[in-house]
Amino acid sequence: MLRPELRQRCVTVLLSISAAKGGVDEFVVYLVIGGSSPSSGLELYNFFKARPERTTVYNMSSVDSAGVLFFLGFQTRYGVPASSFKVHQTKFSKASLPDWYSYSDLKKSAMELLAVDQKTHRAIASETASKAETPLSVEDVEAAATRTTIYFAEDALRHGFIEEIVTPTMPIQDVSYLTEQYLAGLPD
Repeated sequence: MLRPELRQRCVTVLLSISAAKGGVDEFVVYLVIGGSSPSSGLELYNFFKARPERTTVYNMSSVDSAGVLFFLGFQTRYGVPASSFKVHQTKFSKASLPDWYSYSDLKKSAMELLAVDQKTHRAIASETASKAETPLSVEDVEAAATRTTIYFAEDALRHGFIEEIVTPTMPIQDVSYLTEQYLAGLPD
């Protein structure tokens, strides 16, 4: 799970690499993510959609929850043979709730959850459509999220999450590996 503080460090490191090297023309990410906060997924999606460099991502195992939106922000998308994507309704931790909660607070939270779901479902349908043999409509994505759906590699390919099933060879030179452990060790 990419916690918000690690998400920010990830973006900062990527911008630093881009600025320091000056000639970065492509970001390649080998991704495994068990989910994150919905806002983290949306922010990373928008960050990579806005990058002037080419962006490529490999699902190396599983990309779940808000990680799906992050993954779909890349221009070129691949999955390994055993990869999967999990789509579900937006959830939030009850730890963020106050001790006392009014009916209007509940209505407001319900509207916020619905808004996040709608944005996410639209983005998934839109981003997968051009690469899909069998495109998903917004309604299809809503139904998949309602029942919590896992798309395995073949389904992900058919529905446009990925454009090819591959087993990549990871580079050993001219590369920076941004693991959660690495990001956690960076100063604030």
